[in-house]
Amino acid sequence: MGLNEKIIKAIVFDMDGVLIDSEQVMSKAAILALKEFGVNAQPYDFIPFMGQGENSFIGNVARKYNVEYQYAMKYRAYEIYDELVSDEAKLFPNIKETITTLKKRGYRISLASGADMMKVSSNIKAIGMEESDFEAFVTGNDVTRNKPEPDIFLLAAEKMKINPAYCLVCEDTISGIKAAKAAGMQCLGITSSLQSEVLKNSGADETSDSIHILLDILMPLSKR
Repeated sequence: MGLNEKIIKAIVFDMDGVLIDSEQVMSKAAILALKEFGVNAQPYDFIPFMGQGENSFIGNVARKYNVEYQYAMKYRAYEIYDELVSDEAKLFPNIKETITTLKKRGYRISLASGADMMKVSSNIKAIGMEESDFEAFVTGNDVTRNKPEPDIFLLAAEKMKINPAYCLVCEDTISGIKAAKAAGMQCLGITSSLQSEVLKNSGADETSDSIHILLDILMPLSKR
């Protein structure tokens, strides 16, 4: 196992847990939102549904407590999340600078998040980036089947007009890694939420605590 860096031409980033450490903030927002609908959820309830989009993340927890899921739960959670994220999410250092350097080295850069555009917009604002910083920008609103299905990553490759085999996905969840591998892409597992062993057992080709490792392993395309 290990990355075959010599064939990588494009990098597809997940958002939560990869570009911003927001999983705990989203859990907090979901707990507060569900409480308004009579559900007293706990942080551990959400762990099995990380990375699958909020319809699954929130919906499955509501159903666990025998409460029918409503889209209003998700939108309320997003409202709360937007209020919290800038102050409470942990911002990984030098994310924008790392992505800018990779672009200068010739790599195509995309974002593919299972979350809805409403949440992704909050995150992009929090890390000081814009949608235009990415060649392809895909959210859970753009696909019918979310992670662990490969659709979201295949759409990113399609928008970049590049073969999925040349893509490297950066992911932090089991469902995201499974989606990347099902799409025929290599995957770097980010250990912000789960341990390296768990990510590798899920199919990650390599793991790291940060996307900054990409600057060490991906030389400029012009020098390959």
